[in-house]
Amino acid sequence: MIEDDEFRALNHRIVYRDGAASSVWRQQEWWNGDCSLDVTHLKDGIVNAVSIRYAGNAVSAVKLSVTRTDWLISDPDHRLPFIFGRADLEAWYYAHENRLVLTRARLAFDNSTKHTFTVLDQGVEKKTSAHVYREVEYRCALDGGIRLMIDGKDPRRVNWRSNLSADDARALFKYARSYRWIDGWDPVAELVEIRD
Repeated sequence: MIEDDEFRALNHRIVYRDGAASSVWRQQEWWNGDCSLDVTHLKDGIVNAVSIRYAGNAVSAVKLSVTRTDWLISDPDHRLPFIFGRADLEAWYYAHENRLVLTRARLAFDNSTKHTFTVLDQGVEKKTSAHVYREVEYRCALDGGIRLMIDGKDPRRVNWRSNLSADDARALFKYARSYRWIDGWDPVAELVEIRD
Protein backbone atom coordinates (compact mmCIF):
# COMPACT_ATOMS: atom_id res chain seq x y z
CA MET A 1 0.00 0.00 0.00
CA ILE A 2 1.43 3.40 -1.00
CA GLU A 3 -0.02 6.77 0.07
CA ASP A 4 1.05 10.35 -0.58
CA ASP A 5 -0.69 13.03 1.49
CA GLU A 6 1.49 15.86 0.06
CA PHE A 7 3.31 16.06 3.40
CA ARG A 8 4.84 12.61 3.38
CA ALA A 9 4.84 9.54 1.18
CA LEU A 10 4.01 6.31 3.03
CA ASN A 11 4.75 2.80 1.86
CA HIS A 12 3.47 -0.17 3.91
CA ARG A 13 4.12 -3.89 3.77
CA ILE A 14 2.22 -6.18 6.10
CA VAL A 15 3.00 -9.86 6.69
CA TYR A 16 0.14 -12.12 7.79
CA ARG A 17 0.71 -15.45 9.50
CA ASP A 18 -2.06 -17.70 10.75
CA GLY A 19 -4.72 -15.13 9.80
CA ALA A 20 -3.21 -12.21 11.72
CA ALA A 21 -0.62 -9.52 11.08
CA SER A 22 2.77 -10.65 12.38
CA SER A 23 5.01 -7.90 10.96
CA VAL A 24 4.50 -4.40 9.61
CA TRP A 25 7.09 -2.49 7.60
CA ARG A 26 6.66 1.20 6.82
CA GLN A 27 8.79 3.71 4.96
CA GLN A 28 8.06 7.42 5.14
CA GLU A 29 9.66 10.07 2.98
CA TRP A 30 9.35 13.49 4.58
CA TRP A 31 9.32 16.74 2.65
CA ASN A 32 12.79 17.88 3.81
CA GLY A 33 14.69 14.81 2.56
CA ASP A 34 14.57 12.93 5.85
CA CYS A 35 13.15 9.44 5.74
CA SER A 36 12.17 6.84 8.30
CA LEU A 37 11.86 3.08 8.25
CA ASP A 38 9.68 1.40 10.87
CA VAL A 39 9.52 -2.32 11.52
CA THR A 40 7.01 -3.70 14.02
CA HIS A 41 6.74 -7.34 15.10
CA LEU A 42 3.73 -8.81 16.91
CA LYS A 43 4.27 -12.13 18.67
CA ASP A 44 2.65 -13.81 21.67
CA GLY A 45 0.88 -10.59 22.71
CA ILE A 46 4.11 -8.53 22.69
CA VAL A 47 4.87 -5.81 20.14
CA ASN A 48 8.49 -4.82 19.45
CA ALA A 49 9.27 -1.94 17.11
CA VAL A 50 12.32 -0.20 15.67
CA SER A 51 12.14 3.13 13.87
CA ILE A 52 15.19 4.36 11.97
CA ARG A 53 15.52 8.01 10.92
CA TYR A 54 17.92 8.58 8.03
CA ALA A 55 18.91 10.78 5.10
CA GLY A 56 20.62 9.09 2.18
CA ASN A 57 22.60 6.27 3.82
CA ALA A 58 23.30 8.13 7.09
CA VAL A 59 21.34 7.04 10.18
CA SER A 60 20.62 9.98 12.49
CA ALA A 61 18.41 8.30 15.11
CA VAL A 62 16.83 5.03 16.19
CA LYS A 63 13.77 4.57 18.39
CA LEU A 64 13.04 1.23 20.07
CA SER A 65 9.63 0.50 21.56
CA VAL A 66 7.89 -2.33 23.35
CA THR A 67 4.15 -2.58 23.94
CA ARG A 68 1.37 -5.18 23.84
CA THR A 69 -1.06 -6.16 21.11
CA ASP A 70 -4.07 -5.27 23.25
CA TRP A 71 -2.69 -1.71 23.59
CA LEU A 72 -2.72 -1.04 19.85
CA ILE A 73 -5.45 1.35 18.66
CA SER A 74 -6.79 2.62 15.36
CA ASP A 75 -4.98 5.58 13.85
CA PRO A 76 -7.28 8.62 14.19
CA ASP A 77 -5.81 9.99 10.92
CA HIS A 78 -6.53 6.68 9.14
CA ARG A 79 -3.02 6.71 7.64
CA LEU A 80 -1.43 3.83 9.57
CA PRO A 81 -2.62 0.29 10.28
CA PHE A 82 -2.47 1.10 14.02
CA ILE A 83 -0.75 3.31 16.58
CA PHE A 84 0.38 2.61 20.13
CA GLY A 85 -2.38 3.42 22.59
CA ARG A 86 0.09 2.64 25.35
CA ALA A 87 3.72 1.56 25.49
CA ASP A 88 5.79 -0.05 28.23
CA LEU A 89 9.04 1.50 27.00
CA GLU A 90 10.22 3.90 24.32
CA ALA A 91 13.93 4.64 23.94
CA TRP A 92 15.61 7.07 21.55
CA TYR A 93 19.19 6.80 20.34
CA TYR A 94 20.74 9.78 18.56
CA ALA A 95 23.91 9.97 16.46
CA HIS A 96 26.91 11.27 18.40
CA GLU A 97 30.59 10.84 17.53
CA ASN A 98 30.13 7.96 15.07
CA ARG A 99 27.73 5.95 17.24
CA LEU A 100 24.14 6.01 18.45
CA VAL A 101 23.73 7.02 22.10
CA LEU A 102 20.72 6.35 24.34
CA THR A 103 19.47 9.89 24.94
CA ARG A 104 15.80 9.59 25.93
CA ALA A 105 13.74 6.87 27.57
CA ARG A 106 10.24 6.84 28.97
CA LEU A 107 8.02 4.25 30.59
CA ALA A 108 4.26 3.78 30.80
CA PHE A 109 3.27 6.04 27.91
CA ASP A 110 -0.51 6.38 27.53
CA ASN A 111 -1.76 8.13 24.40
CA SER A 112 -5.24 8.84 25.80
CA THR A 113 -4.14 10.51 29.04
CA LYS A 114 -0.67 11.64 27.86
CA HIS A 115 0.77 9.97 30.97
CA THR A 116 4.44 9.02 30.82
CA PHE A 117 7.30 8.45 33.23
CA THR A 118 10.60 9.82 31.95
CA VAL A 119 13.77 8.09 33.15
CA LEU A 120 16.23 9.73 30.75
CA ASP A 121 16.07 13.03 28.87
CA GLN A 122 17.78 16.39 28.79
CA GLY A 123 18.27 17.28 32.47
CA VAL A 124 16.76 13.97 33.69
CA GLU A 125 18.70 10.81 34.53
CA LYS A 126 17.09 8.47 37.05
CA LYS A 127 19.74 5.83 37.74
CA THR A 128 17.14 3.67 39.49
CA SER A 129 13.40 4.19 39.54
CA ALA A 130 10.10 2.47 40.17
CA HIS A 131 6.73 3.46 38.80
CA VAL A 132 3.22 1.98 38.85
CA TYR A 133 0.63 2.87 36.24
CA ARG A 134 -2.71 1.15 35.68
CA GLU A 135 -1.73 -2.01 37.58
CA VAL A 136 1.62 -2.39 35.81
CA GLU A 137 4.79 -1.99 37.90
CA TYR A 138 8.01 -0.83 36.28
CA ARG A 139 11.44 -1.08 37.92
CA CYS A 140 14.20 0.49 35.89
CA ALA A 141 17.97 0.91 36.20
CA LEU A 142 20.25 2.89 33.91
CA ASP A 143 23.35 0.74 34.23
CA GLY A 144 25.32 0.20 31.03
CA GLY A 145 22.01 0.61 29.23
CA ILE A 146 18.40 0.46 30.24
CA ARG A 147 17.41 -2.53 32.38
CA LEU A 148 13.67 -2.76 32.89
CA MET A 149 11.54 -5.21 34.88
CA ILE A 150 7.85 -5.14 34.03
CA ASP A 151 5.43 -6.79 36.46
CA GLY A 152 1.71 -7.21 36.04
CA LYS A 153 -0.39 -9.17 33.56
CA ASP A 154 2.56 -9.88 31.21
CA PRO A 155 5.79 -9.80 33.29
CA ARG A 156 9.06 -9.59 31.39
CA ARG A 157 12.50 -7.98 31.23
CA VAL A 158 13.92 -5.54 28.70
CA ASN A 159 17.68 -4.92 28.64
CA TRP A 160 18.90 -2.56 25.91
CA ARG A 161 22.40 -1.21 25.46
CA SER A 162 23.25 2.47 25.97
CA ASN A 163 25.42 2.75 22.84
CA LEU A 164 25.14 1.27 19.38
CA SER A 165 28.27 1.35 17.23
CA ALA A 166 28.39 2.61 13.65
CA ASP A 167 28.43 -1.07 12.57
CA ASP A 168 25.30 -1.73 14.67
CA ALA A 169 23.56 1.26 13.05
CA ARG A 170 24.49 0.02 9.57
CA ALA A 171 23.24 -3.48 10.45
CA LEU A 172 19.89 -2.11 11.71
CA PHE A 173 19.55 0.00 8.56
CA LYS A 174 20.32 -2.99 6.33
CA TYR A 175 17.84 -5.12 8.29
CA ALA A 176 15.05 -2.59 7.75
CA ARG A 177 15.90 -1.77 4.11
CA SER A 178 16.20 -5.37 2.97
CA TYR A 179 13.72 -8.15 3.51
CA ARG A 180 15.58 -9.40 6.61
CA TRP A 181 12.82 -7.79 8.71
CA ILE A 182 10.53 -10.64 7.64
CA ASP A 183 12.71 -12.96 9.75
CA GLY A 184 11.35 -11.41 12.95
CA TRP A 185 12.77 -9.44 15.87
CA ASP A 186 15.79 -11.67 16.63
CA PRO A 187 18.24 -9.79 14.34
CA VAL A 188 17.38 -6.55 16.17
CA ALA A 189 17.60 -8.20 19.60
CA GLU A 190 21.10 -9.49 18.76
CA LEU A 191 22.24 -5.91 18.15
CA VAL A 192 20.51 -3.97 20.93
CA GLU A 193 20.18 -6.32 23.89
CA ILE A 194 22.71 -6.31 26.72
CA ARG A 195 24.59 -9.60 26.85
CA ASP A 196 25.71 -10.25 30.44
